[in-house]
Amino acid sequence: MSTSRPAAVHVGSCSSSSGSDSDVSATMDSTPVIVSVETIRCMRCAASIEVTSTDDPSIYGMVRISTNLYYCDRCAKKTGFK
Repeated sequence: MSTSRPAAVHVGSCSSSSGSDSDVSATMDSTPVIVSVETIRCMRCAASIEVTSTDDPSIYGMVRISTNLYYCDRCAKKTGFK
C-alpha cells in the first residue's frame, strides 16, 4: 500500500472568441487546490481508512473525538460518543 501524495494538477485557461465567455476563463485561472491523503485510525480497535483532506471522515464511518483522534462507528457506540 502506497502512501504517497497525488500529483498536483493545474487547470489551464481556455480562450474564446466571444466576449461572454471571458468571465469563465478568468475563474479557471485561480490557484489550484492542494489535496493531501491521510490515514486515520480508530484509537480503540485500530481500524483505518484513507481520506483526503477535503473529505468528511463521518462519511466513511469515523467519529472525530478530538484533534487527530478518531473512533470508528462501532467503537464510538460502545464508548458512548455516538
